[in-house]
Amino acid sequence: MNTNIFRAYDIRGNAEKDLDSSTIEKIGYALGLKIKENNSNAVYVGYDSRLSCEEIKSNLITGINAAGVKVLNLGLVPTPIVYYATKVGDTSNGIMITGSHNPKDDNGLKMVINDNAVSGIEIKESVENLGEIPTSDIEIVENLDLKKKYIEEVMNKVKINKKLKVVLDAGNGAAGILAEEMFTALGHEVISINKEPDGNFPNHHPDPSKEKNLIEIKREIDSTNADIGFAFDGDGDRIGLITNKGESVIADQIIMLMAEFYLDQVKGPIVFDVKCSNQLPLLIEKFGGEPVMEKTGHFNIKRRIRQTNAVMGGEMSGHIFINHDWYGFDDAIFSAVILTKIITDLDVSISELVNKIPSTHSTPELNLDVKDEEKFNMVEKFKSEMEFPNADINTIDGVRISINNSWALMRASNTSPKLVLRFEGDTEDNLNQIKNLFENNFLKIFPNIKLDYH
Repeated sequence: MNTNIFRAYDIRGNAEKDLDSSTIEKIGYALGLKIKENNSNAVYVGYDSRLSCEEIKSNLITGINAAGVKVLNLGLVPTPIVYYATKVGDTSNGIMITGSHNPKDDNGLKMVINDNAVSGIEIKESVENLGEIPTSDIEIVENLDLKKKYIEEVMNKVKINKKLKVVLDAGNGAAGILAEEMFTALGHEVISINKEPDGNFPNHHPDPSKEKNLIEIKREIDSTNADIGFAFDGDGDRIGLITNKGESVIADQIIMLMAEFYLDQVKGPIVFDVKCSNQLPLLIEKFGGEPVMEKTGHFNIKRRIRQTNAVMGGEMSGHIFINHDWYGFDDAIFSAVILTKIITDLDVSISELVNKIPSTHSTPELNLDVKDEEKFNMVEKFKSEMEFPNADINTIDGVRISINNSWALMRASNTSPKLVLRFEGDTEDNLNQIKNLFENNFLKIFPNIKLDYH
């Protein structure tokens, strides 16, 4: 068993090499035992459009059933439907089979037990220490469909007073089975592209945080004169926003838009990850909220929201968590609905609204390919040997170096063999200065590594 699959947020690995039948059965059995420890005997299971999902689902159910736990099969659904089921259904346990935005040959599990997100690390020891799994000839499965219930509840909560022309790009992921129906039910004119689930992802990779994956939706917005566009990742828990002018909006700006909307209704904390702009906490304070910085990762943000009873939260990857009038989990479809409500309530274009957001000079999230087994050690080595005189150093997640009104971030990805970097300055000169200072430090410490960002 490759123990590297047990990650800080979830379980993630190559479907063929790492997630073989024996490994998945053991994980299913271990999760089943944990569910029973919490005096429950049922779990919701859903899966995205990846080609490996059916086999993983079958092996997972075998393990869960062996523990004496019933599987409530939600079928092919976006991850938010699994989370939703744990909030409104008969049990607060859920497992989503998904590789999220990883390459198509990867897959994994996102897990909730007793209404708490469970990391891969938390169950690693349980899986490793398992004895022989008892055989069971009994398949305990019940098929359910919660999409209609989800749509009805959203419609009861959100009233749209103006029809918009909305372009949706599901990227051939799981969001395609729900998003169009949701927006049509709200009364919008919907144009869907890449709607059909296809685990080969034939049109583009389903990662809306990368500009190269937004070319098609921008073209569609332009050709149809649409009001707004939304792109989703493979399992529908991460959002990409494109304006009526074809401009992609980075996630911390999306958080700013939504923070202002919700802080107008209720005051309280708003949680965001270490990759977000300096402008975000300033805006949160301006509108009476309390900014709370947290480690990157849906697991960490969700946990902090619960601890602080935050109004909402978000991170640069595009996970948005609404807690005030929703359930506190990351839900790209509900977030997209709220964004249409914001612009229809204000009767402005999304482009006009985005242009009002305080701007800085920043890079997008930059990735540097490194060996998976070396990435965390590289961050620690950098922290111990770097030289940034008079800088404010934040080590909540990797290292964030702030000098005057600029900052540089370096952290190890918890899902991929990458270092994640981002830079920001209040002027272009300050941005270039902090970037050059960081790069000089990096190349001095790692002289054999080429800074080839993507």
